[in-house]
This record gives sequence, structure tokens and C-alpha cells, in this order.
Amino acid sequence: MKKFYRILFTVMFFLIFLRALPQAFAESNNSGSKQESYTIGVGDLLGIEVYDEPDLTREIRVLTDGNITFPLLGMMKAGGLTVTELEQLITKKLAEKYLVNPQVMVFVKEFSNVYVFGEVKSPGSFPIYGRMTVFEAITLAGGFTDVASQRVKVIRQENGREVAYDVDIERLTKKGDASQDIELRANDRVIVSRGFF
Repeated sequence: MKKFYRILFTVMFFLIFLRALPQAFAESNNSGSKQESYTIGVGDLLGIEVYDEPDLTREIRVLTDGNITFPLLGMMKAGGLTVTELEQLITKKLAEKYLVNPQVMVFVKEFSNVYVFGEVKSPGSFPIYGRMTVFEAITLAGGFTDVASQRVKVIRQENGREVAYDVDIERLTKKGDASQDIELRANDRVIVSRGFF
């Protein structure tokens, strides 16, 4: 059974690696380029530039409620929008009241992370490029060690308090119960405990 999980995690690791490769390649070859289709998440650090308006050029962190505060426009939603959608929104709002034909560029300077601890082969922090599930995060962390439990905890900050979610990886891998593979959010902690044999 351990051999089965080892093979499964190896296959999943390469699939996730291949999925992330185009994004990583694009970023490494053109760090100033926009990631137009990237969905902005909580904790991302955004660079927002308005051409010929240095007072409106800022680095802004997306808050836990998904909002940002931008000069002249105040609080506005950024989380859940793509980079292009946020550019269009800021452009529209600036053009309505403040600027003639504003030229806005938005790019992600720092991606939000999830953290994987415990009985995985390479614990650490991993950037979220869009959508990431518990199983994908564990795979990026090298998969389970030989003494890992198949029950995993996800610790998340919600409305100022810590909330824990239990994930049964065995139900996911053996029974195909995809409800167990919850989507992670920025700053989630995935904790894999030691199993009892």
C-alpha cells in the first residue's frame, strides 16, 4: 500500500510540475510582464502603475477580505479578479471622475503562499498560482513520509479566528471522494501528523 501511495504522489508531483511550468517559464523570462489570467488572491502583493501619474503608482497588499485601498478610489475588491479585470476596473473608475484616458498596469510582485508541515518529505512554503488543493500542496512538498497519517489538518484564519478542517486523504485516493480535496487559500497551513501503527 505504501508503494502505491509513493507511485501516486510521484505521478501527481510531475503533473502539477508540468501544469506550473508555463507560468514559471513566463515569469523567469519576462519578470515585468503581466500575468493577465492569474486570479488575484489574499496576501498577494500587487504593483499598480498609472502612466504619467507617479502619485498613483503603488505596491499594495491584498487584505484578508480580498480588498485593496487605492488612492482616489478608496476600498475596492481585488481578490477573485484576474489581473486584467482589476486593470480594467481601476481604469474605468479613474476615467469616470479623475483622469482622461488613464493607462493602468497591474502585476503581481509576490504571490501568496501556503505552508506544509509535518510528515512530508520537503516541508515548507509554496506559492499559490491560482488554484491549489490539499493533495496538490502535499505533492509539491514531496508527498508523505513512510510514517505519515492519511488524515491531514488544514488550519485557516477566518474572521479573525483560527479554524481547522480535517481532510481524509485515504478517502480521496481510495474512494475518489473529491470533497476531501479542499481548495486552499493564502496562508493556509497544511499539517500532516505521524500515523499510529
